[in-house]
Amino acid sequence: MVTIKDVARDAGVSVGTVSNVLNGGRVSEARRKLVEASIEKLGYQVNTLAKGMRMQKTDYVVVILPNLINPYFALLLDALESELSAVGKQVLLCLSGDDAEREVAFMDMAKQNKVDGIIGVTYSKVEEERIENMAFVSIDRHYKSHIPCVAGDNWQGGWLAAENLHKRGSTNLLCFMTMSSVDSEVRKRRVGFTEYCMEHDLSCNSVEMSEKQIVSVYESYGSRKLIHNMLRAYISPSLGEHSIDGIFTSSDHLATIVREELEEMGKRVPEDIQIIGYDGLQFLNQGKPIVSSIAQPVHEIAKQAVKSLTDMIENGKAEDVTNIPVTFHEGPTTKPLETISE
Repeated sequence: MVTIKDVARDAGVSVGTVSNVLNGGRVSEARRKLVEASIEKLGYQVNTLAKGMRMQKTDYVVVILPNLINPYFALLLDALESELSAVGKQVLLCLSGDDAEREVAFMDMAKQNKVDGIIGVTYSKVEEERIENMAFVSIDRHYKSHIPCVAGDNWQGGWLAAENLHKRGSTNLLCFMTMSSVDSEVRKRRVGFTEYCMEHDLSCNSVEMSEKQIVSVYESYGSRKLIHNMLRAYISPSLGEHSIDGIFTSSDHLATIVREELEEMGKRVPEDIQIIGYDGLQFLNQGKPIVSSIAQPVHEIAKQAVKSLTDMIENGKAEDVTNIPVTFHEGPTTKPLETISE
């Protein structure tokens, strides 16, 4: 690797002169041209992170995500990268796997390397002292300290899910959610769903599974079996007309699994049971909706998160913004409204 000393030696100048050229310091035009020629000749690249550490500013932002298996996080990362790039900052991606030790390690790394800030989707219990005196913006999750939270309107999402199931003919509804133990805006999805059902006198049940019960809705056989058994309890023939005919899930991935399990039980989706998920995922992230879903405003969330981070960097504070509007996207797991009205 070419160093600043190599550039100085090739140009026949001091290391200090090279440093002045790199940092915009005062140097004669003749020496500047010598240094620039050597930089191009040797292919010297500036270590911007190390340079930023010396200047107390790196233009790097750490983005902590649980994984990229869930396409929603991939979409969020893409949107965050675009918004951060627009304000001259680069992303250092850290995937935590929902592991507290890894999240702590990433936070410590960010602080030690004096990155400009952190935008995080975190679900583990982390001592908040780890991120004191840092510009940190949390997506969905609430911390007790000064850290601002950015999220879509989860209460509205739950209300829209119940409303759309009801409009399409479902009257015995089930809210089926996987939940983290930390204080998160996601909890409001169930609240909005339940309040709609109460206001419209609909039968409503709720199932919540913690991260201790569900290892992974993506790959665990044991989790799939648990989901299957819970569903069966609500669609037993003995329930008759009280058997559920509409389900709202906390994610599109969970909705997809619920659909598969229902079909294994001989139920038709959406003819017998309608399903609405959450996130608004599409095939290959650009095709048709995977399931009927409450779509997260990914770009608006990313834009607000970056704005809040900028406020934290410049002013040391930013307010929570947790009411970014969500929308219902019709997909293959609900009945079209025109079919209901005929």
